[in-house]
Amino acid sequence: MVAWRASVVALASLVTVAVASTVERSETTPVIEQTNVPGAFIVEFADSKASQRTPIPILTLPTHSHSCRGEPLLTADQDAPAFLSRLESEAGIVKVSQRLSLDSKIFRGVSFNVEDHDDKTLSRIGSLPQVKNIWPVPLIAVPEIDVSWTGKDLKRKYKHKRQTNSTAWPPHVMTQVDKLRAGGFTGEGLRFGIVDTGIDYTHPALGGCFGPGCLVEFGYDLVGDSYDGTSAPVPDNDPFEDCLGHGTHVAGIVAATENPMGFTGASPGVRLGAYRTFACNGLTSGDVMLAGVIRAFEDGSDIITGSIGSPNGWAGEAFSVAVSRIVDAGVPCTFAAGNQVGGTEGLFGLSNPSSGDGVMSISSYQSEGADSAGKVSAYTSWGPTFELGLAPSFGAPGGGIMSTWPVALGEYAVASGTSMATPLVASIVALVSQARGTRDPDLIKRLLASTAKPNLSQSYGGEDFSAGLGPVAQQGAGMVQAYDAAYATSILSVAGISFNDTDSLVSETSFTVTNVGDSVATYNVSHAPALTAITLSDIYRQSTPGLSTAYATLTFEPATFTLEPNASAEVSVSVVPPQGLDAATLPVYSGWVVLNGTNTDDDIALSVPYVGVAGSMKNATVLPSHRLFLSRSDDARNPTVLANTTFQVAAPAAHPDWAQPLLETSDLVLPLGALPDQFLWLVMGSAEVRLEAVPIAAPGSEPNPDAKDNGLGLGVTSLGNVAGYPVLFRRPIGWLSSWNGNLADGSWAPAGRYRLSIFALKLMADRSVPESWERYDSPEFIIRYVQA
Repeated sequence: MVAWRASVVALASLVTVAVASTVERSETTPVIEQTNVPGAFIVEFADSKASQRTPIPILTLPTHSHSCRGEPLLTADQDAPAFLSRLESEAGIVKVSQRLSLDSKIFRGVSFNVEDHDDKTLSRIGSLPQVKNIWPVPLIAVPEIDVSWTGKDLKRKYKHKRQTNSTAWPPHVMTQVDKLRAGGFTGEGLRFGIVDTGIDYTHPALGGCFGPGCLVEFGYDLVGDSYDGTSAPVPDNDPFEDCLGHGTHVAGIVAATENPMGFTGASPGVRLGAYRTFACNGLTSGDVMLAGVIRAFEDGSDIITGSIGSPNGWAGEAFSVAVSRIVDAGVPCTFAAGNQVGGTEGLFGLSNPSSGDGVMSISSYQSEGADSAGKVSAYTSWGPTFELGLAPSFGAPGGGIMSTWPVALGEYAVASGTSMATPLVASIVALVSQARGTRDPDLIKRLLASTAKPNLSQSYGGEDFSAGLGPVAQQGAGMVQAYDAAYATSILSVAGISFNDTDSLVSETSFTVTNVGDSVATYNVSHAPALTAITLSDIYRQSTPGLSTAYATLTFEPATFTLEPNASAEVSVSVVPPQGLDAATLPVYSGWVVLNGTNTDDDIALSVPYVGVAGSMKNATVLPSHRLFLSRSDDARNPTVLANTTFQVAAPAAHPDWAQPLLETSDLVLPLGALPDQFLWLVMGSAEVRLEAVPIAAPGSEPNPDAKDNGLGLGVTSLGNVAGYPVLFRRPIGWLSSWNGNLADGSWAPAGRYRLSIFALKLMADRSVPESWERYDSPEFIIRYVQA
C-alpha cells in the first residue's frame, strides 16, 4: 500500500504569491509560479546498471565505496521499502511514506514524503550509500495553449473545412512531410509513446477504440481524474481523457485519420501509446511525469514525445536526467521548449525536460495563414540552458494548428503552442527513421539540425529586426525539413556548437563532415550570423530580449574541400565573440556554420547552429539586493516596513506559554495577522536559494544558543532556514515569503529581534566557495508572540 498525505495547508503552500508591481519593459515582472511539493523527494539508487551519463547534481554527495561496505545495490520494486526503513535507522528521518516506485534500467529509485523535514533533510538522505542522486518533487501545471476555435462553433467549422480541403495541409508542406508521405512513408510499425494528459480515443479520427488493433494501442493512466500533486493518484489501465484536450490535440497531429476537417496526422502509420499524467484539474507532480516516461520506455515505445514540462532551464532536474538516459538507450525523445505566455521569462527560460542532454527541444513557428507565417512564434521559450547547452534544437509549425479535440468538447480545435510543434517533429522523426532505416536518436537529431531552415526574426520591442535571422537561442537550428533530412548524403558529427561564456570560452572547436553519397562532393564553408539577444538591461532580465546586429567572427579551416564517397574531413572553427557590447548584459550571440556545395546528383545545403555568451555567467547578478524589501502580509499593496517594526504573531500551539498581551498598534507595532513578508527576486536562475532566520542579540545579552554557523563560509550564525527553504533549481522569478516563526526543522524561533537573510548561489559556481553566494539582509524586526 502506498501512503499519501495532503492538507489544505500543504496545497496552499505549493504556489507562491504574485507581486503586483509596475515595471519597465526591460525588467522581468515577478509572477506566480509552481514550486515543489512540500517534503516530497525523488531518490535515485546507486545502481551500476543505470546509465553512465553523469547528471548535474543538486548537491555534492560524498563518495562511498559500496563494495567495501558489502551492501547490495537496490532495485526499486524489491528494495524501496527497505530503503525507506533505512531513512529512519541510518539517517534519523521519521514519518516517511512512499509515493511511487521508479524501476527501470535507466532509472531505479523511489519518491516519498517526509512529514518532518528541514533544511538538512536533503544532505542527510544524500549521505546514505544507497543514494546516487536526490531531488525535490516539483508541482507541474498543464501547458498553456491558445485555443482559438473549437468544433462547437459549427458556422466557423464549415468555413474552415472549405479552406483546408482545397490545398495540401500547410504544416506538412512547410516541413516537407508531404514529400515523404507522397513517397509512401507513414511511420508504419513504430510505437509512439505520448506522455501527456491522456487521449479521447473514442474520437472517430483517432480510431474510436483502445487496445490491440486500435490506433491508440497501449498506454496507462498514472493519476485518475482528481490528482493534484499531493493527493493519492488512482491509476488504471485506461488512459482515456476528455476534460483537458491537450493530449487529444497532440495525438491528432501525429496520427489522425481522414476527417471532415481535411487533414491527417503526419505519421498515420504509427501505433499510439497514451500515458496520462495530468488529472482534470491540470496539475501533476514531477515524480508522476518521471514515472510516465519510464513506463513509455519500458513498454517498448520507439519514439517518446511530450508537449509538457515546467519552466526551469536546468539540465540536472530528475525529469531531464531520465529523458536524457532514455535517449542514450536508443529512443528518440522530443519535448516542447515551452511557451512564454505573456513574455515573462526571457532568455534562459527553457522548460525541462527539453533542457536535457540529447533531448530534442522543439520551438514553434507560425503556420501559413497565421500572423508572421514562417517566423518563430513569439511565445516560444528562449534558451540556452543555464549550463549553456544549445536549445531549442529546432522547430516546426505550432501556431494556428488544426487537430482533434475531445468529442465532448467539440471534436476539433485550432490551438497554438510549442505543444503543437513538438508532436509534428516527433512524427518527422518517425518518417525519417523509416526512410533511412535507423532509430539512432543522435543521428536523427544531427540530420534534422543540419538540414533545418533558419528563418527571419520577429521584431521585438518596437524595433524592426525582421531582415535579420532569428536568434538560435529561440528558434534553434531552424524549421525542420523532413525530406532533406531523409535523403541527406552528407552527415555532420554534431547537431550544434556551444562556445560557452567568456570565462570558459571554447575559442576553437571542430566537427566532421562525411560524404555518404555515391559521388564526389565539394563543400564551401561560410558564416550566417543571427541577431544577438541581450539578456539583461542594467542587471535586470529582459522579458522580451533586446536584439543587436553585433555578430561574432568565425573563421574556418579548410574553407573549401572535396570528398570522395565514404570519405570524411574535419572542419576547424575559430570564434571571436562580438565586440562593442556590454558584457554585463550577457549578450547571447549565435548563428550557423554553413556548408554549401554540389555533388553529381544535387546541391548540398547544410548548417550547424552555434551559441555563445559574450560575458561571464558567474559574474551575472542573481539577487538584485537593492530591489528586495521586507513587507507586511496583511496589505496587498506590499508596502515596505520600517526597521525595528514589531510583528505580533499568534503563539504556536506548541508554545502557548510564549503568548504575551497584545500591544496597541502604531507605525512600529503592527496588528495581529500582519506577518513579516520577505520579497525575493532572482534576476537569473539559482541552483539553491536559502532564507534564514538570523537572531540579533540585544547589547550586553548572550547570543541565542541555538544559532549555528550556516556553513557557507560567510560568518553568519542563524537558526537555519525558515519553513519551506531551501529551494533548489529555481528559475528567474519573484515571490513573497511570509514568516510566522516556523523553521525548516519544524521548530519555532523564540520571540526576539531578527533579520531574514537570503543567500542565492551564483550560476556556474561552487557552493563550497563563499564568493559563490549573493546575499541580502532584511531590516531588523521584532517577533512578539501573542494570544490569537
